[in-house]
Amino acid sequence: MTELSHVLGDPEVCTGCMICVNVCSMFYFKVIGPEWARARVIRLENGLDFPLFCRNCEDAPCMAACPVGAITRTSKGILVVNNRKCDSCGACVTACPYDAIHLTPDTRKAVKCIQCGECVKRCPVHAIFLTSAADLSKRDPEGRLMRLHDRHSAELYDGGERL
Repeated sequence: MTELSHVLGDPEVCTGCMICVNVCSMFYFKVIGPEWARARVIRLENGLDFPLFCRNCEDAPCMAACPVGAITRTSKGILVVNNRKCDSCGACVTACPYDAIHLTPDTRKAVKCIQCGECVKRCPVHAIFLTSAADLSKRDPEGRLMRLHDRHSAELYDGGERL
């Protein structure tokens, strides 16, 4: 299988401007609103802003939880939702350990980051990038980024409502 990749954000670089979220919602739904975006940004009390995206997990609990087989993996390893098959049950939302999939406000169909790169291209401070495990080990050999995400995982992935 192709090495799995995903979009990752650096909370020590991110300014919390929400351009990534707004670009995403505008690009796909022609509206500006975080509830529409395939990405989200969480600001913690310590001043860190975490841009968060689907990690295309190898075990893909969202895909396993979908009762109608609406979530599949592409040949590039990206998990995608077939909205014609999605029955809006939300099982994928509950199963995702990273709160990276949600139902849209209007159709209640599941949406998640599909690595289109629009947010990466438009981040004014280059806090967002496409990476894989091998790339990340070169980019961040000390493991600073994943330690930051792991340290704050309870706050970032609590299953709470999206803004």
